[in-house]
Amino acid sequence: MRFEDLPDNWTTLPLDDAPLAAGVIDLIIGHHDRGRNTMLILPCDEHDVGLPAPVLVSDVDWLCTSRERREAMAVLPAIASPGFVLGLSARRRLPDEVVGRWLRTIEDELDASGQALLALGVADVDTVEIVGGRAVRGRQPGRAAG
Repeated sequence: MRFEDLPDNWTTLPLDDAPLAAGVIDLIIGHHDRGRNTMLILPCDEHDVGLPAPVLVSDVDWLCTSRERREAMAVLPAIASPGFVLGLSARRRLPDEVVGRWLRTIEDELDASGQALLALGVADVDTVEIVGGRAVRGRQPGRAAG
């Protein structure tokens, strides 16, 4: 789902739905931010609804070491939220191997803190694909927004 297709009540809906999560990531991480290797951290409430407090971190080194990834994601347990939607973005689609490393690190951090990954999306200039979290359960591989 593109952000233009989000339902009017999207701010009240749980973000463990892949198309909805993709649309929200598409809305929050704009084209300019995608060109700056931006990460989205969207805290969600106990009903999996996004809170109006997204965090965007630009100029992320997606090829950093595992120690640097763990240090970067150590912020997640410090945010008082039961769950998150995260987005990784770049001008071009990040390689699957890189995305997989970030997904494992994020899952490890959230599992250790008892928090949930609702959706992990990967955005490039044209699309957002949900690749991890609760939102991928029951969906067909390769479904993307854009």
